[in-house]
Amino acid sequence: MRHRILVILALLPCLVSFSALAQVSIAPTTVFIDQNGVGSLFITNPGDTPQEINVSFLFGYPGNDEVGNLTMVYGDSLMEKQFGMGDRLRAFPRTFILAPQQQQTVRLQAKPDRSLAAGTYFTRVKITSNAQTADVEQTATEGVSTQVNFKFDQVIAAFQKVGGTSTGLEFGQTSTEVKDGNVRITPDFRVSGNSPYLGSVTATMRNGAKEVIAEQQQTVAMYFSGKRAVEMKLPENLPAGTYEITLRYETRRSDIPSSDLVQAPAVTQTVMLTIQ
Repeated sequence: MRHRILVILALLPCLVSFSALAQVSIAPTTVFIDQNGVGSLFITNPGDTPQEINVSFLFGYPGNDEVGNLTMVYGDSLMEKQFGMGDRLRAFPRTFILAPQQQQTVRLQAKPDRSLAAGTYFTRVKITSNAQTADVEQTATEGVSTQVNFKFDQVIAAFQKVGGTSTGLEFGQTSTEVKDGNVRITPDFRVSGNSPYLGSVTATMRNGAKEVIAEQQQTVAMYFSGKRAVEMKLPENLPAGTYEITLRYETRRSDIPSSDLVQAPAVTQTVMLTIQ
């Protein structure tokens, strides 16, 4: 008797993109809907197996836990009602087969809504891929065979700017912690304006002579308020003493054109660190 068992594993339940494992590549990694309500993303199959692709949407945004670790927030109905794109956003095509070594353009279309208040609206685009399942007639063999078919979810952000947009950062108390050769700087923050703060933060450490002894930059996406930690590696054999660490936040990123980002003046937060 011929039997065929198909096992489908749904990977990445937390909707985190692991590009090293993904079966398709996606560009860009952040989509901005233009003034005509249209955005585009490009899905490429670099492999040798046809891929079944499904494009869907879910509301979510980067948040943080009580100690400043980055987390993803889903199921926030209050913020979704205020900032989500809901069923206004659609994908064309939504499902398709992507042949090996081929690329498919997916158009994102946002329905116009004149009742929207000025601001930036957002959602997440989930691209699910799995190898196309062959027909039973093509795979049947004597005995029992098992085919494992991995399903991958990759999630990227989509934004739509409506009317006048603004953003900014306000800071409260900042704490520091030294552990395992790293310093962790955790400021309380609040995003001002009507849009998320998308940009970068540069952490600069100076000694008593105001000389730069360490510097590190990373991208940030800050939406509402809370704590967001920044970590940097300390120089080896750092002498005891007091050091100044400055966090400089700017609305610029290497992966997003400046014209897409809601601009704001650079803002800094400074804290003193004592090494004993």
